[in-house]
Amino acid sequence: KVRTRITLLLPPPTTLAQHFLVDDILTELVRVCGGVTVSSELPAVFNGWWFDPQDEQTKEDPNLLVIADAPLPLRDPDLAAYLDRLKLRCQRDFVQDIIWLTIHRVDRITTGDYLR
Repeated sequence: KVRTRITLLLPPPTTLAQHFLVDDILTELVRVCGGVTVSSELPAVFNGWWFDPQDEQTKEDPNLLVIADAPLPLRDPDLAAYLDRLKLRCQRDFVQDIIWLTIHRVDRITTGDYLR
């Protein structure tokens, strides 16, 4: 079965509106993909680190990690349009210049599934 892995990094929600946004995003992804895996919201336990060349310091970047597997092929135009809208909505509502959202094909290893 063909699946496309969606990986979304969000800043930890800091306002009630952002908490509701996270709930909406997760609910949508469950509807579109059939399920979702997410890191803890409070505190966000998925930390990124990056080097800032302006002040030559390493910066910590707490993130909410969201992973979902859409039951659609990688180049599905409806999935691409949905993810474009989702990304722009997240950038606007979280007041971010960039929201990282990536996709790639998933080939699951299913050996031994449902054997007990």
